[in-house]
Amino acid sequence: MVKTVPGTQKLRGGYYTPELIADFLARWAIRSPDATVLEPSCGDGVLLAAAARALRDLRAAPETIASALQGVELDPAEAQHARQRLRASGIPATPTQVHSADFFAYCKDHYSEQSFLGTVIAPGQAFDAIIGNPPFIRYQSFAEAHQALAFTMMRDLGFHPNRLTNAWMPFLVIAAHLLKPAGRLAFVIPAELFQVSYAAEVRRFLSEFFQRVTLATFKKLVFPAIQQEVILLLGERSSPGTAGIRVVELDGLADLAWDDTDHLQTSPVKPMDHSTEKWTQYFLDADEIALLREVRAHPQLTRSGAVLD
Repeated sequence: MVKTVPGTQKLRGGYYTPELIADFLARWAIRSPDATVLEPSCGDGVLLAAAARALRDLRAAPETIASALQGVELDPAEAQHARQRLRASGIPATPTQVHSADFFAYCKDHYSEQSFLGTVIAPGQAFDAIIGNPPFIRYQSFAEAHQALAFTMMRDLGFHPNRLTNAWMPFLVIAAHLLKPAGRLAFVIPAELFQVSYAAEVRRFLSEFFQRVTLATFKKLVFPAIQQEVILLLGERSSPGTAGIRVVELDGLADLAWDDTDHLQTSPVKPMDHSTEKWTQYFLDADEIALLREVRAHPQLTRSGAVLD
């Protein structure tokens, strides 16, 4: 295979969100007209605009919507595009709504005193909904200054980032800490979350931090330009329903039409193991998962003695 020099978009990890995904994430995460919303890597504003539409459909006034939205974007030109997109939809966006900044520096400036771990986030500073499509940037392409701050924050939170840590991981775990106790997080992330060893700490964090996690996968690529399988991660900090995890397999983007998503609610919720084990098992039913764990606990039951995945 011929390797080409990565373009600017690839190095930035900036592959923008299809509108169907943006609308779905916003409508799922935003539950009331007075919800506050953060987009930590807003690009040209497609997710912020979806959040504005969701709030408008809940009958929030334009002024309320403007004050409810916070976006952060590293690229100043893209941040300006995001403001223009919101203004075109009737939302008076300003640099106080869409910040041109590194997300990790933004967190340090707004929510940290000495270290991120020591931050006490007042209810008025935390968010009801956090939606995003964080950049997929490998370690070697992750700008050193941003990476250093992101990794410091991760360490303060008890993580151990290394040379395999992709940029989406600190975006995910640090943003999650800005949620209110009943908040919701909806992210587009790589499907590697399911099984790679370097995402093990993130899997454990998600299983402990959220009461319920829904993972929506796709049979068809929804970002064909990068040949990257993605999942929609939907995390609920508190939920009146059953705690645990569910995995929903969708055919493609058309399955995200908001008026036809009952299958997301009817899929069974399974008990979640609060360890670093791989999540591919959650494609199985509850009895199959129980059997798999029993076999793992007794390697002598397998001919090779290897632990099954």
